Formats: sequence, structure tokens, C-alpha cells
Amino acid sequence: MPRTPAHPATARRDDTAPRRRRTADEARTTILDAAERLLVQAGPGGIRLQEVAAEVGVSHPTVLHHFGSREALVEAVVARALDSLHERLIAAIQAAPERPEHIEALMQRVFDTLVAGGHARAFLWLALSGYAPTVEELRIRKLAEAVHGVRRARRGREKRRVPPFEDTYFTVMLTALAMLAASVFPEPRDASEACGPARFRAWLARLVHDHLENA
Repeated sequence: MPRTPAHPATARRDDTAPRRRRTADEARTTILDAAERLLVQAGPGGIRLQEVAAEVGVSHPTVLHHFGSREALVEAVVARALDSLHERLIAAIQAAPERPEHIEALMQRVFDTLVAGGHARAFLWLALSGYAPTVEELRIRKLAEAVHGVRRARRGREKRRVPPFEDTYFTVMLTALAMLAASVFPEPRDASEACGPARFRAWLARLVHDHLENA
């Protein structure tokens, strides 16, 4: 049975229908998504502007137009991941974790994001490349403020002295730096290995919990 030819108008619409142009924000998001996929696959060294452009379907100059340089693109990928991670962490902190295992679960969430997403390697690569983020860019103060708010509320209910904010801030900074450093080392095959990363995170969670509760 002969096939009925497509209606000329329909065929013409399919062939000539223009693609919707991305807005600037959509283009940036698409480029960041592609760069993050390459980051996970191959680390910071795997992010090449030509490859990002090819994956997105744009020209190399278009990527440069939005980000200016390869380093700026990697920095934007890391910043976006940190924003997302901090939003989730602050929400979890404000749920007032009361036991060491709650803090350990928070640390595991940070660890998973830094390792699985390749963001720890990217952050250290940026630091070695000359990118020196400020404390505000690291968002440590916002985390410390959330932790101190919970700490102050609990101490107030228990009619106990509230330590100075500096104590909370340094505790959060120490934890963040320790997690960043630990996340660049490969996880051993045996997660129960003595002195391994998993046991270190559990130990650190108990140490942080005891300090926040009793200092």
C-alpha cells in the first residue's frame, strides 16, 4: 500500500521551525551543567572550554562570553555547588541535631558532595591556580551563624552560659577544613579500616558534638 506523503505545510514546518534561543541565564545554566558533568568524570583538568562548548552545542567564544576563562568556569561550578550544599546544611542545622550521629550524618552529606561531585578536587585545584576565596565566599560564617543560633537557643532553655560566637565560628571552620582535606583522599575498600576516613568522620562528629554541648 503506498504511503501517504506528508502534507507539504507540515513537512515544511518540521524542517524550517526555528530553535528557541536560550536566554543568558539558560545558557549559563546549561554550560555549568555540562562543565559539572566533565568535572565529575575527569576532575578539573578535564574541563576544557572546547569540550564544554561541543557538549552544549555552542561555540567556544560563547562560553568565553559567559565566563571569561576556564578558571572562572570551574570557579562558577564550585560556587554553585557550595550554594546548594549550604542551603541544605543550614536547613538541617536548624532542625537542631542533638546527638553525635546527627552531626555525623551532616558530615557525610558534605563528604559525599565534595567527593562524588569532584568539588573538593576542583576547589584545591583553584587554590593552587591562584584563586584565593574569602571567608564570605566559602560561606563558613553563614554556617557558623546557623550553628550558633541553635547553640544559643539550647543553652537559653537550659539556663547555661552561651559561649562567644568566635568559639562556634572556629569550631565550624575547623570542621570544614578537616572535611575538605579528608575528601581528597580515596575511600578505602574496607570502610571499617582502623583510622580510615569513615572512622575519622565519626570521631570528629563526637568531638564537635561534645565541644558544642559542653564548652
